[in-house]
Amino acid sequence: MKPPRIPHPRQVLLVQLRRLGDVVLTTALLEDLRRAFPHTPVDFLVGDRAAPLLEHHPLIRERLVYDREHPARTWRAVRRRRYDWIIDPQSSPRTAPVALVAGSPVRAGFAVRGWGWVYTHRLPRSGRAVEYVARERQRLLELLGVEVGPVRTTLALSAQERLAGHALLASRGIRADAPVVALVLSAGESAKEWSPTHFGTLADGLGWAGIQVVMFEMPGDHAKVSLAAQASGVFVRIPVPGLRDFMGALAACDVLVSADTGPAHVATALRVPRVTIFGPEPPAAWAPPGDPSVIALRAEAARELGIVAKSDSRAATLTSQVTPAQVFEAVRTLLARRPGFEDGASASRSG
Repeated sequence: MKPPRIPHPRQVLLVQLRRLGDVVLTTALLEDLRRAFPHTPVDFLVGDRAAPLLEHHPLIRERLVYDREHPARTWRAVRRRRYDWIIDPQSSPRTAPVALVAGSPVRAGFAVRGWGWVYTHRLPRSGRAVEYVARERQRLLELLGVEVGPVRTTLALSAQERLAGHALLASRGIRADAPVVALVLSAGESAKEWSPTHFGTLADGLGWAGIQVVMFEMPGDHAKVSLAAQASGVFVRIPVPGLRDFMGALAACDVLVSADTGPAHVATALRVPRVTIFGPEPPAAWAPPGDPSVIALRAEAARELGIVAKSDSRAATLTSQVTPAQVFEAVRTLLARRPGFEDGASASRSG
């Protein structure tokens, strides 16, 4: 491992443009950088769709939003700031030119074929066992001599946003005296999605147990939520008005149930326990190891197969092999750690 030309940077840029989950996982580097360089400002270059995630973050000096229509404007804006270090976990054809044009003396990224050469410090991805993605990204810092700590992703909500989240749930009849489980149906890829009828069956079971159920309707989820409603009438349906609104409302819930998708990572960063249902990809890559607030479920057949390619005909069925009963028990396990859960559930059933 060669030492960086500038061992103590005056300012640093993190680059992760797309996918909510990837942006959240990249925030794990912020605390490591703050510990190593307490007085070094860190900026974050992000895409417009994921940019709201990073509002109010105390460890980010400036949030730069990538201009998809005019990328050269972004290149010039980054170059003007003269960053000593650029750390690019995305390492894609879109982000590599940013690192190159910026002229930064230290550029860390993955040794990907075709454009990995632009980085002064390259991390190979091959030859290692599957590991939590946020931990893999910490290795980019280790390449630069930064000592990293336990993986911890972070997002920030203002007090006003948290109050608004509680108010949104209350406006739909959700009470503060009983546990609340949030459901998110979409997963970005059809092979990762859990069946809407499974979600409906789960909602029925939770409702019978005295647990309030909120189903967040994400953009494009209307038809899926309607299918779930055919299997259950006990959940409260809340269309998501915006990403920050969703974050505030999610923070007011006790558990999130979803497939392997961005909102699951948002929940962990907001310290909301979660049950995540996995299919084609193993939990080791996308669930923080040893975190008692996270329960990852995957069908036995999928565990034996390991990573299943999207082109594999089995990929489309693996997620739905996890049963509603398994998810119900996982939710109960997480809620049992919540103070007063049994009393609250009993009171709800008796009422």
